[in-house]
Amino acid sequence: MIRLVLALLCATLLAGCANIPDRTLPRVVVDATEEQPRQVGKPAPGLDPFNLVQEFVKNAGTPDAARTYLTEEAKPNWKSGEAPTIIQDEFKTIPQSVPEGKDPTNEQVVILTATSIGGLVGDFSFLPQVQSLEYRVVIKRQDGQWRIAEPPNAVLIREADFAKSYRRVNLEFFDPEQRVMVSDPRYVAIEPRPGLFGRVVYLLLGGPSESLKGAVRNHLEGLEMSTNILPEPDGAILINLGKVDKPLEDRQRIAAQLVRSLREVTTSPLRIRSQGLPLVPGHEDWTTGDVGAYDSLSALKADLLGLAVVGGRLYSLRDGKKLDGPTGDGSYDIVSAAQSLDGGLLAVVQRTPGGMKLRVGKSDGDLPEVSLPAAATLTRPTWLFAGSNEATPNEVWTVQDGTLVVRVVRTNEGKWEDYPVDASEFTRNGGTITQLRLSRDGARVAAVVNGEIRVASVVRPNDAVTIRSGRTLQAGIVKDVVGLDWLDRLTVIAATDQPIRPVVSMSVDGYAYTAYNKTNLTLPVTAVTAAPGRSTIVTDGSGMWTTGEAGKVWQYHQNNLGSAALPFYPG
Repeated sequence: MIRLVLALLCATLLAGCANIPDRTLPRVVVDATEEQPRQVGKPAPGLDPFNLVQEFVKNAGTPDAARTYLTEEAKPNWKSGEAPTIIQDEFKTIPQSVPEGKDPTNEQVVILTATSIGGLVGDFSFLPQVQSLEYRVVIKRQDGQWRIAEPPNAVLIREADFAKSYRRVNLEFFDPEQRVMVSDPRYVAIEPRPGLFGRVVYLLLGGPSESLKGAVRNHLEGLEMSTNILPEPDGAILINLGKVDKPLEDRQRIAAQLVRSLREVTTSPLRIRSQGLPLVPGHEDWTTGDVGAYDSLSALKADLLGLAVVGGRLYSLRDGKKLDGPTGDGSYDIVSAAQSLDGGLLAVVQRTPGGMKLRVGKSDGDLPEVSLPAAATLTRPTWLFAGSNEATPNEVWTVQDGTLVVRVVRTNEGKWEDYPVDASEFTRNGGTITQLRLSRDGARVAAVVNGEIRVASVVRPNDAVTIRSGRTLQAGIVKDVVGLDWLDRLTVIAATDQPIRPVVSMSVDGYAYTAYNKTNLTLPVTAVTAAPGRSTIVTDGSGMWTTGEAGKVWQYHQNNLGSAALPFYPG
């Protein structure tokens, strides 16, 4: 099936050695009011029942147009405002016998069969679900033309039409401690255009999607709009909230959530008020430059270019040399390792005669052993960001023997103690975890479970930590995964044993995925690492390769450390 390439980035299909955007995200519309509303036409005269149903489905992305294919009696009952089910572009219409007693010249029955890839749920987030669908559609004559009297009981929209009719927006919330912002992708209909900004704001007022409930904080919770959200004569977007009984810091966070959530659809300033007065006294118009730097704690330092494990030692990817001290001189037989986001700490998995051990400490010194039960396997560690710019990271996770997720936390006395994480979301029904990576904002966790990629939220009720709302990304498509990392806040990247897609990136909600160019690679790929603002690095049968984009040819890493290297960026 032909997939639409993301219109914002590319206008033609890429073939051969190019990246394959098998399912791309709906494009972003900035300043959507500049575009002209679509003209609603009528069905072509003389359409037979089969083509009528096909055209109805093809127009489902524009409800006013789709409604013209219905009988007058069916129009008011069609629930066009419901969240749509997204189907593959190819679907079938099959005739069915007309029930006894019905006149086939005035009534026909068409069976519509399709394959869904998933759909939008009530909060307009995407939920992946591949399944076969079948609907019985009744067609009747009206004024000499065939019209649909009984449409499917779901709003069906083809992938291609979904990409044209809906836009992804990333709603922004705060982590529970209000230190960093966390993105929550949603999909909003672009028609009618005048209400686009309002639809985004009302989704924000409604709070996080089910996949992030309990993992983030919403400062707009409980608030209401005082007036409609409309452009002002000077071009600013007026957002007039009702009563806001919150301190100044929280009002500033409200503004930050609004600005960063609406930046996907407008570059105009937001005029944010409460009951007609500026939400933040003395500051009425807001742009992206006016909100705080809420990404600094989860961002990599510019001078951290990554490390690699080779032959039980740690090497720098800056110059290809071994690190000084015990991590580089062979004192520890290192299997895998992770560097904290600030670069100051290391966590390494050490191979010993008694099993795998975890060591954690400063990057330039000895790494004390953490007291964990004996384990045959430990996954590569993964760090949580520090609590402030002045603090040092104090939490790192790993998985023991494929089933026990533990977080190791530094106490006030400087000791590292382990605590269990409720990971039943991943391990129930025989799930075995072979890779685990915390997102750099700490709100999500990605894992390789039985060879597939699972993503879930990290919820911290009281002193406990739970993994919840898990979903499998590209189930049945991306499998045999051997390496995993976060490309950015909303994208994971995987190395697989699949020759057709050895390196593939996926959106965190499971909607989109892109297979990377495999030219120059000697399969299999055995490792991958990625980070915002960094080139992606993989290891294959000939060594280490790097690329800045999915469609570009892989280049030999300037400090290639061989086919056994396990490269990694901080996180």
